[in-house]
Amino acid sequence: MKRFLLMTLLFLPTLLFAEGWADSLKVALTFEKDSLGLPVRRVYDETPLCRDSVFFVISKVHQEHICVYEKRQRDTVLLAAYPCCLSAIRGQKAYEGDCRTPESWPGKPFKIWRISDLRKLNLRTSEFRMFGPYYHALKVPGVVGVGIHGTNSPSSIAHGRRSHGCIRLLNEDVTHMVDHYSAVGNQVIILPEKQGPLPFEERALRVVCGLESLTGMGHEMDCFKVCSPCHLIHINPGLDIRQSRLGL
Repeated sequence: MKRFLLMTLLFLPTLLFAEGWADSLKVALTFEKDSLGLPVRRVYDETPLCRDSVFFVISKVHQEHICVYEKRQRDTVLLAAYPCCLSAIRGQKAYEGDCRTPESWPGKPFKIWRISDLRKLNLRTSEFRMFGPYYHALKVPGVVGVGIHGTNSPSSIAHGRRSHGCIRLLNEDVTHMVDHYSAVGNQVIILPEKQGPLPFEERALRVVCGLESLTGMGHEMDCFKVCSPCHLIHINPGLDIRQSRLGL
């Protein structure tokens, strides 16, 4: 009961906001289409100050997407947004193998615990071609095998809901994510169905739309902390797995 009340208090404002997004805010998360009809990522800043302070929010409303944020002192900055494909079966994951994308509890985000370079393996097995060039393994309590990865079916990204529970990106987008943002230890929030942006997201979207300034303003977030400068190392040159200083 306490957990239910906590979720209600935290999520009610954003649930009410979900159905009534201002048009100016929707623009920031509306993806243009390329010549093949595939959605094109939006990039606002390719140079995070510290990869360890980057985190991701995955939303299931107004086009399925992954937003990349960075905590900078008292502000949370939107760095990029990627179109993605989530599970065909909607709702919270109940058990392993139910083909649903899990949703994180308030204040308990998932974490990236491994980033694997599958480009060499792709040449040898058809299984790994399904996951594209990179696989971000997520640490989800009670569940294994959930990750953020590429795909051999780019049309599924345009559809939005065709995966078996993982989060699919276009291959060029998951490569862009690895090149510029992701690191082991990054936190990943997956929002429930029909939930709109979190309070700090509303403000970050207003900033990129030019409706608000970063100067002298900001929202504190209890579950994220500003880290010291990060250090990325390759623990296995053969697989190019990225490991951050967090040691997770």
